[in-house]
Amino acid sequence: MHDRPAPLDIGDDDPRLTYRGAVSLQRGPGWTAPWRLPYEDVALYLPEGGLGRAAMPSGVRVTLRTDSSSLVCRYQADPPPKLNGPEERARLDVVCDGRRTATVPLETHGGDAEVRIDGLPGRMTAVELWLPYYHQFRLRGLTLDTGSAVESESRGSAERRPRWVHFGSSISQGRGAASPSRTWAALVARRAGWDLTSLALGAACCLQPMTARLMRDLPAELLTMCVGINIQALGSHNRDALASALVGFVRTVREGHPDTPFAVMSTITAPEREEVPGPSGMTMRECRAHIRRVVALLRDHGDKNLHYVHGPQVFGPSCTRLLLEPEGLDRLHPSADGHPVFASRFLTVLRRAGCVP
Repeated sequence: MHDRPAPLDIGDDDPRLTYRGAVSLQRGPGWTAPWRLPYEDVALYLPEGGLGRAAMPSGVRVTLRTDSSSLVCRYQADPPPKLNGPEERARLDVVCDGRRTATVPLETHGGDAEVRIDGLPGRMTAVELWLPYYHQFRLRGLTLDTGSAVESESRGSAERRPRWVHFGSSISQGRGAASPSRTWAALVARRAGWDLTSLALGAACCLQPMTARLMRDLPAELLTMCVGINIQALGSHNRDALASALVGFVRTVREGHPDTPFAVMSTITAPEREEVPGPSGMTMRECRAHIRRVVALLRDHGDKNLHYVHGPQVFGPSCTRLLLEPEGLDRLHPSADGHPVFASRFLTVLRRAGCVP
């Protein structure tokens, strides 16, 4: 009697797996955690705290090519942080040749778990596993069908996709999205064919100089940032400090990308903050006005490939019904229905401005 061949196990550190969108990889005993900042120096990037957001793999995809018709993902996922409004639920998206074929829930107790996905094409296909955007996650490995072929996704790549680096807050990290490949930034990247690296961190995005240095040093054919919401809410900068910090941030990034298309977007509609001063002394309207003024100043000083995007033009007062938080709370984030609207309008505005790779 012959033994039945075993399924094919792929380790978390197998060279045929690519962690797209990750800035660094932390290796532990039998697991890999993708980080969106250099994990060994993360305290230098966020000395005020909030380091855990950088270990949440928003926009990160584990990619490979395989002809397996099923896949088991072995992982560890931690509980979400406490948040204002609805709780975030961990999900994993499976995208085959650019099309989302499955969205599966994940356990978030922090220990070992696994999830099985059936219905893959069963022919050599580019498979992307979009990891949860608001939970820390560690991949332990994959199991594929017996006898499956596996190779790096780069073996089947056509021409290289333009690399897009985006800096933002929880609005850009994906708060409220239906699943990882349906955050507004992921939708833009998938529709436009861009290779996303998201530096969006909830409770941060206060023009940290180390993040500007990181954007300077990362390869990119498109740069964008969405700023203002936490500056206004947390009081990290008053109006004068905001102008100086934004000039310095953009100029630092420009040291590595002098001519790359670069869009600076002010924050989207925030009904409870539009006319109410925050600790910064600024209302949201005033904060946007200062951001617009800084972009104009930089353009006047020769940066003609820098563009201002007005947040409410992308997601404005008419979209209030598409916000995640119910009336009575501080409404800040697009809901699952709001993310596709945000993505479509953002991409349209960028293309009209000529701010594309």
